[in-house]
Amino acid sequence: MEITLSLILIALMSFALLFHLGTTLNYLRNRKHIRCIPQSEKDTNNPNNNYSTDLSVCIPCRNEEHNLRKTLNSLVNQTKKNIFILVLNDQSTDRTQLILDEYSTKYSQIRVIQGKEKPEYWLGKNWACHQLSEQVTTKFMVFQDADVWLSPNTLDSITNLLHSYDALTVWPHQKLYSFFERLIVPSVYYSLFTLFPAAYLHRKPRWLPTFLYARVKELFTAANGQFMAFNMETYCSIGGHYAVRNEVVEDMALARLIKKSPYSMGMFHGKNTIFCRMYRSAKEVWDGFGKNFLQGFPNMLTFISLGLLHLIVFILPVTVPFIIYGFGHGTFYELIAIYVLISLIVLLFTLQRLSLDRLFDWKPSYSFLHIFSVIWFQALAIRLIWNKLSGRKVKWKGRPI
Repeated sequence: MEITLSLILIALMSFALLFHLGTTLNYLRNRKHIRCIPQSEKDTNNPNNNYSTDLSVCIPCRNEEHNLRKTLNSLVNQTKKNIFILVLNDQSTDRTQLILDEYSTKYSQIRVIQGKEKPEYWLGKNWACHQLSEQVTTKFMVFQDADVWLSPNTLDSITNLLHSYDALTVWPHQKLYSFFERLIVPSVYYSLFTLFPAAYLHRKPRWLPTFLYARVKELFTAANGQFMAFNMETYCSIGGHYAVRNEVVEDMALARLIKKSPYSMGMFHGKNTIFCRMYRSAKEVWDGFGKNFLQGFPNMLTFISLGLLHLIVFILPVTVPFIIYGFGHGTFYELIAIYVLISLIVLLFTLQRLSLDRLFDWKPSYSFLHIFSVIWFQALAIRLIWNKLSGRKVKWKGRPI
């Protein structure tokens, strides 16, 4: 049988459809395993309940004058009262220190720490978090970014959960306002819900031999450094931020250390509980994802391979009609098969994105533009590969990474 362009396209589209069927099943499964932070009734009459444990909130901040007030207001208004708020000013050059002085004077539970000069072989955020951890005296601790704010009963819920888990990671409810925020930021959550097998965060896959699982178990983990919580004993046991001092994606590095250990980590999303606005402009979105997108992969081969996979399963299906128009035609039945496959592929990934947008109250109209977010990440990937080959350093908040 002659191998024609149409037959090649049918084979590629069949592969793409199988991929999206698999991610759809994983998405539906993850909706069960990646749950919202549970809200429990607080028994204020019982001094020994799980909510009563002291907790420290650690916030590294560098040039965060636009975010700090909302963050600190949400903390001082928590229903949980036995909290200690530690804020490290990491050599900010804006009005960050003035805001911290104002709040620390007004609220006794806020303590401001002046960041020391970063040592060699440390990355900025990791060094800031390490300095904060050295000041913690409570049993439980939270690392929270300065652009994250909480609903009033969040820390009660987190304290309660830390009696069941040794560590927690939460994917905040992202608040999106500009065009590029709405187009790009949800893609991170799309990848999490469609690709990560959350069911195996706490158990071994039945299909994976035990001897092999011991070697790859750390791959079955994910984390978001915007909000992570620890039992202090667990944090110290895995080496804390000192153990990941030169890791760009330090949240994933910490999660892998927990996965290797006997400790447990819970993973939740922060719908209507923990909020974040990551970026505000197209440039911030580009620079923000550019600082750690490549470093989130084990090696360059994996990075390029997954880029090619997304090219086949997302971009190729929407360009096939143009390929057929420009390079030749198949038989009537071959063309029908190709267009049916394309329609099913686009329908599946659009429905996945629509469901995710509905979960987090994001604008559903952007679901129909999801392909452009894939193209955007492909462009970012090419740029990062070029930077790597040319030796160009990535910078974030004035520091090379």
